[in-house]
Amino acid sequence: MKKLILIAMMASGLVACAQSTAPQEDSRLKEAYSACINTAQGSPEKIEACQSVLNVLKKEKQHQQFADQESVRVLDYQQCLRATQTGNDQAVKADCDKV
Repeated sequence: MKKLILIAMMASGLVACAQSTAPQEDSRLKEAYSACINTAQGSPEKIEACQSVLNVLKKEKQHQQFADQESVRVLDYQQCLRATQTGNDQAVKADCDKV
């Protein structure tokens, strides 16, 4: 959890420093989000931390489309986790096929 918060803080710091948009810094934000999702390991709390990285990305015009698409994926992932926890096989198939 501490790693995810650190990643989110680093992403926020990058955005604050990235007033002049540089492609290298832009890719770091997306990499921070990817690392966050990859380390979430199905934990809803960790996925919520990843959402804060997406919120930072949404503030940048060039990242809004990416962040909006990923926001939908985060919601689909959360629904898949809930369906798995409840044991509803039909919901698992419907929700997890989206991910």
